Amino acid sequence: MQFKKIVVGIDFSDASLAAARWVANHMAPSAELFLVHVVSMPRPPIYLHEQMGPTIDQRSTLTPRLYAALSAFGDLLDFDRVRVGIRTGVAWSSLARVASDVQADLICVGRGNKRKGSSRFGATTPQRLLAVAGVPVLVIPQGVATKPSRVLVALSGRPGGERVLPVAERLASAWGASIEGIHVIEADVRRILAPPPRLGAPQDIALTSPDSARRIGIDSLDEGKLRELASDWIASTFTTASPSVPCEGQVRVGDAGQELLTTVRDKPGPAVLVLGRVGEDLAGLPLQSQYRCGSTTRMVLWAAPCPVIVVPLERRQVHAAVEAPAEMLEARVPTRYMDDRAPAMQSVRRYTLNGNDAA
Repeated sequence: MQFKKIVVGIDFSDASLAAARWVANHMAPSAELFLVHVVSMPRPPIYLHEQMGPTIDQRSTLTPRLYAALSAFGDLLDFDRVRVGIRTGVAWSSLARVASDVQADLICVGRGNKRKGSSRFGATTPQRLLAVAGVPVLVIPQGVATKPSRVLVALSGRPGGERVLPVAERLASAWGASIEGIHVIEADVRRILAPPPRLGAPQDIALTSPDSARRIGIDSLDEGKLRELASDWIASTFTTASPSVPCEGQVRVGDAGQELLTTVRDKPGPAVLVLGRVGEDLAGLPLQSQYRCGSTTRMVLWAAPCPVIVVPLERRQVHAAVEAPAEMLEARVPTRYMDDRAPAMQSVRRYTLNGNDAA
């Protein structure tokens, strides 16, 4: 997987500015960076609808200043292929829409040090962005500045889980690192394989075919055997994927989120963690169902000391309803500051694209 176009959310916080610097310096030196600031326009309660006009007009007057600040920051990155643009509405949906419009390969957001408890339950821009983004999402904690020397990839053992490997391979190849694959055997799997109580004889299970049925009793799959089977599966996954960088795997037992965080902290050196997220078909679902984010992903995004890339394992489309709040404000923002369409993204400097100079 190549990262040719990267959308970076900029809210002018220290975390978002540092994230943009990290991406420009370490992620993809030859990629196009789309720096996007979203003028917040949350969904108001019904009793404020009549008051929206003056508020929108006041915010619209700030757009030229915001655009100038965003352009100046793009210049400071000393990056040849930077474009900037301003959207209005809800941050997570607007970033997803921009990524779809410009056909980006990655969306990047920063994570500040001051976090409220509600963010553990899905009330953050990254977590809501994961529900609608059709491309990987990179979350960079504040304070991360150096190039990673380790690329950790979570192998879930679920259908499609191997799709995280191309992303990990791309990063490891760019940074001259190896891939460390981690598979966690969780407690619910061990409970399934535990012998049922009050049975006089082992119960048999079928494995992969009728010929292999009843060869292994369920109580013969102790932790050692589970680890052996998991290790063999990791090795076969690496063999099938045939990555171009060295790979090694390890099996851990316990809670997936806790074990992934422990693995990050086990060894010294800056790291990046790559994990997958099973997608949902969002068509026709109510908005609240789009905010769902698995407990493992929530924990990792909340506590990981390193950048985290979450890869959607199923292709998703941006739900049409998520853009509704932006329409009212966008009508009052000068068109040249908007990035409704890819060509409207303003360039910080002149650069060559397909042999032609583009402003």
